[in-house]
Amino acid sequence: MKKLLPIFAFILLCQCKSEPKKTPQTKLPVPTEKIRIEKKNEIVISVHDTVDEFFTNFYVDEFQDKPDMLYLGKKKQRTSITIPTEKNIRILGGDPFVAFNYVLTIEKGDSVMISIDRIQLSNTKHVDFPVFEIPTSTKNWAEFNFDYLHYKKNIREGGIVLDTTKEYPISSLNLEKSLTNGHFLLDSLMEIDKITTTFFNEKKQLVQLKHAANKIRKANQKNEVIDLDSIGIQLNDANLLDNQEYIFAIRAYIDYTYFKKKRRVKNSKRFDLILAKETFLNTTSKEVILNSYLKSIYFLEKSKFKKYLEKFNAFNTNTELEEKWNTVLTYLNTNTKKLNTANRTVGLLSNLIEDRTFTFEEVLANQKGKIVLVDFWASWCAPCRQEMPALKNLKTTFNEDELQVIEISIDTDFNAWKRASKVEKIQLETHNYIISNWKKTNLYKNYNIKTIPRYLLFDKTGKIIDTDAPRPSTKALTELIQKQLL
Repeated sequence: MKKLLPIFAFILLCQCKSEPKKTPQTKLPVPTEKIRIEKKNEIVISVHDTVDEFFTNFYVDEFQDKPDMLYLGKKKQRTSITIPTEKNIRILGGDPFVAFNYVLTIEKGDSVMISIDRIQLSNTKHVDFPVFEIPTSTKNWAEFNFDYLHYKKNIREGGIVLDTTKEYPISSLNLEKSLTNGHFLLDSLMEIDKITTTFFNEKKQLVQLKHAANKIRKANQKNEVIDLDSIGIQLNDANLLDNQEYIFAIRAYIDYTYFKKKRRVKNSKRFDLILAKETFLNTTSKEVILNSYLKSIYFLEKSKFKKYLEKFNAFNTNTELEEKWNTVLTYLNTNTKKLNTANRTVGLLSNLIEDRTFTFEEVLANQKGKIVLVDFWASWCAPCRQEMPALKNLKTTFNEDELQVIEISIDTDFNAWKRASKVEKIQLETHNYIISNWKKTNLYKNYNIKTIPRYLLFDKTGKIIDTDAPRPSTKALTELIQKQLL
């Protein structure tokens, strides 16, 4: 934690004032402009050696069904990871029970170093908030740590209210104080030249829009009358239709207007109402809002997606949105073709280095004379991803003549598996497979694999030793393999 002391000194400087000074006596030096260099198609994320464990979600693609999960720290046997990508990625995490959340966009080619600040909320509750350093970025420290600074200020000055009467306190957000704290923090940071004018303006707008969306949702829950002008939002604002927070606020107002106090309304129902009904939305806004609902349908009601895409295309005149959805549809059709081959129950396996498919029986038969460990996993499975470093260590503990690890992903998204394989550095391994028609396969039924991670262990003759073998991170699995080699 000693490495964080300079950071905390800066935080105290910009947050502990009772009000911003109009004419500061001294200003901190303006950071020198960083030189831009050609960036690699990768992002490196590391944690300081003081960090025991750190978890975050990350997204590489706008239409990624589930986030990739990243575990780092001494206890996870991994302190750094390289993510191959030609795009920026977005990492996010938090805990809604203590109003803790952060979102950070990391540019392609950047290297990120993460420290942890343990923020004590009560005698029994704390938050481990990540503090980011990105020496390769042209942005200032305060810009990619604004969520951290805002959270600290809210905890200290009543923007987040803790119920300390309970053993494990739950928090609530004081909307007005959180808004005031956000504006004050931005003013203070701008005054001491710790953020750019562009960041100041964008973040001011973002803080205001989040506040508006929360106010509308609160009014809906409590059946209160809401005055849009008083919360700083206008309907059909053409300048904000590309702002996601503005879209969230408009969607909240749609719920407030047409679905009062109804908490579980399907997005397909919202889509149908906006498409059929004359509402406060003009044509351009209507297209954007329908597009937003269609995206939610894609994630949450996938069986209805193609039907609602047809409805959207019949109304939409925005060629950019049309082209985007055509790309998504092409991807879905390709994904289906790769992973649902002939609807067979055999369960065909494919890897990333050979242009052919395999059966499990064929792969297993080719490993006679070796102990075989089969790992069933998926890109979205948190426990599976936690075991990957230990699985890698297991491969080095035994040589290839003794042990063969076969990894079979049950992902239903081919690109998600491909991306996770690259992150885990197994994309070039011959025995890293994805299986088609997973729940229809005999492999699924024969071994009753209802949950993952799941490990099968076979002896040198191909006979099953354990249908639910210990996890790679345990000594029990190593000892079991050693026993079979005697």
